Amino acid sequence: MDHPLPEAARDVPASAPAAAPRLKRGRQRGIGGPGQRLIPRLGPASPDAAPFHNPPALAPAAAGGLAERPAADTELAELSFVALDCETTGHFPDRMVELGAVRFHLGADDRPPQPRISLESLVHTADHINPYARRVHGINSSMLGGAPTLHQVAAAFADLSLGTVLIEHSADGFDTRLVSKALGRPLNNRHLDTSRIAGFLFQLKDTIGLERLCERLGCIHRSPHFALADAEATADCFVRLVRIGQEEFGWRTLADLVAVGMPPPPRITPKPRQRRAPVPVAGVAANPPDAPVGTAVPERAGRRRRRGGRGRGPRAGSGAATSATTQPEAAT
Repeated sequence: MDHPLPEAARDVPASAPAAAPRLKRGRQRGIGGPGQRLIPRLGPASPDAAPFHNPPALAPAAAGGLAERPAADTELAELSFVALDCETTGHFPDRMVELGAVRFHLGADDRPPQPRISLESLVHTADHINPYARRVHGINSSMLGGAPTLHQVAAAFADLSLGTVLIEHSADGFDTRLVSKALGRPLNNRHLDTSRIAGFLFQLKDTIGLERLCERLGCIHRSPHFALADAEATADCFVRLVRIGQEEFGWRTLADLVAVGMPPPPRITPKPRQRRAPVPVAGVAANPPDAPVGTAVPERAGRRRRRGGRGRGPRAGSGAATSATTQPEAAT
């Protein structure tokens, strides 16, 4: 038996699509919980690059993740480097949504030798992603379902970077601070900044962006604002900057790079000391500094708050009050 449709439904065309629920402040709800596997978004540039795959690394780093730092007099050819880049939610406090890293050595030419070891993964977070940041790096909340947690990705990066020198394109060490905050401890690595090295070599007054630096050095940046692509571009720029420094300034050891390219340590602002409030005594206020000891100062009555507002009566000195006082003078 066919049941007639309600009158409200008869006026709606059969082909009208159902209205999608409106998102509140751009937040995507129900993205799913975190997973236990690294989720890459781009993949390495070369098939010869070995992706970093270590399932046990998706747990807390073993042995605290600490290793000896290379000495300052270590030859550059004997060092291992890790270039990294992070994408974030775009608002304070910054939450990581993607991490990319490349481990490499200095090659004989202007590019790191192959194969390189790459690490790339999205990071699970339920925080709101700023719309501007979402347009820049293209990551939305729906892509983070099943991605590993921030601590898991940071622990995998700590295993990848054991005993290496970190390279980033950030004058204030932003990326390394994000990883250190996720681990709950500082990274036991020296870190260098390619923007500082470029500023020293080219006598730049302002910080140069990564894309402009790639154009100046002739490096390929295949996908800007993808964490792994930015890390690969940072590695290529670092190698070419080191070659220029070796030719012009004779750079030979790690100390030569630290002198020009190491960001300052993060500033830790101490919390202001709070003054202890005096114990209140009934009927007695706190003694002023110049009062003799044992003198009880009577408590001052609180200031009476004036009630009322605009339009509730004439104020003192207003036009209505002055007109009342000037009427007898006008009569005389």
